[in-house]
Amino acid sequence: MAALPKLLLGPPAPKTSADSSSARTKPPKGRTENSSATYLSSGDPCLYLFFHIVPDTPSSYINKQLPKSWAHNALTTLKLICNLRGVRGTGKSDKEAFFTAAFWLHTNHPKTLACNLASFADFGCFKDLPEILYRLLEGQDIKRSVAAVFNKGKRPRYSSRREPREERVVNATERAKSEKEKASVLRKQKFAAMANKAVSRYERDPDYRFLHERVSDVFAECLKSDLENLNSAQLNRISLAAKWCPSLDSSFDRATLLCERIARKVFPRESCPEYDGVLEEHYAYRVRDRLRKEVLVPLRKALELPEVYMGAQKWSSVPYNRVASVAMKLYKETFFKHDIVRFSKYLVDVKAGEGEHCGRCAAAARDHRLEFERRVTELRSFSGREWWRI
Repeated sequence: MAALPKLLLGPPAPKTSADSSSARTKPPKGRTENSSATYLSSGDPCLYLFFHIVPDTPSSYINKQLPKSWAHNALTTLKLICNLRGVRGTGKSDKEAFFTAAFWLHTNHPKTLACNLASFADFGCFKDLPEILYRLLEGQDIKRSVAAVFNKGKRPRYSSRREPREERVVNATERAKSEKEKASVLRKQKFAAMANKAVSRYERDPDYRFLHERVSDVFAECLKSDLENLNSAQLNRISLAAKWCPSLDSSFDRATLLCERIARKVFPRESCPEYDGVLEEHYAYRVRDRLRKEVLVPLRKALELPEVYMGAQKWSSVPYNRVASVAMKLYKETFFKHDIVRFSKYLVDVKAGEGEHCGRCAAAARDHRLEFERRVTELRSFSGREWWRI
């Protein structure tokens, strides 16, 4: 796996003398219920940042507490921000709180955020890096807004039974065709607007441009290292950068234009004579296509990502031992539907302690999601008759 730096790059801070540190205001004192003397507070903003941020903590409180904690001890605050995202037993795995903190960090200390991206990916996930760019472009709460719109659902249509069935069918067909054409036009307009927004922000905002460059640097360096490991048959050293690198024309790619920047760094113009004299647009198209064919596809195949087999409808080849626990819970019904024999056997082996499971992925979930015994019970209850028929 490509090595990511473990060192956090904090901001330079002036040294304070012992006299100035001892002159700090002591926290106010009070009395306990038993009338014993005590401090009413610890007086340490970093402790408040660590202790009081729990799931569903309002972003307003986090944004209020971060400046106090940063002024008290910047490096400790940076470590606590990493602790918010830590998903491998290293932190709280609080994704929304982390993105709130990252948003604040970019606003107030943009270079500190950009220079620690590799460490943030190590504590959390490579996917966090393009998502930070995406949220900076579309708004901090874009994920919640999209989820709220999606959960609204569609209003049911009520047709008049007075119309003959043939007319209703014709009207429905025409309406569907019209809506499809409108959706196609709106989709193209939306993609064009997203690209214009990304280019405009990149050109006018130096802090965003520096962050965008650092994100593409992290992905490009890891992908080039992973290709070397793949060619030397050192598969256990391949990182998950290829898995979480935005696919071409995906939502993240359309919103951030990140794939083109990564492709340019993996395949620079001077690396191949065929790019000499080629127009910039054609060069960008070629390297994007090479990124997909020569980098992402072979690396994802080497990683044996379950999503690759699922997308190709190759259910009989899905490596269940590499399915993360969260994905297992999400796709259990689909696995039962398309590959009940192999999936059931895998669950029996896991229960008996004979099967292998994705420890690296499972460690990313909370403890209550790692109980394979309960998972087997849930899956059996889902399809009892099919289970016992085997």
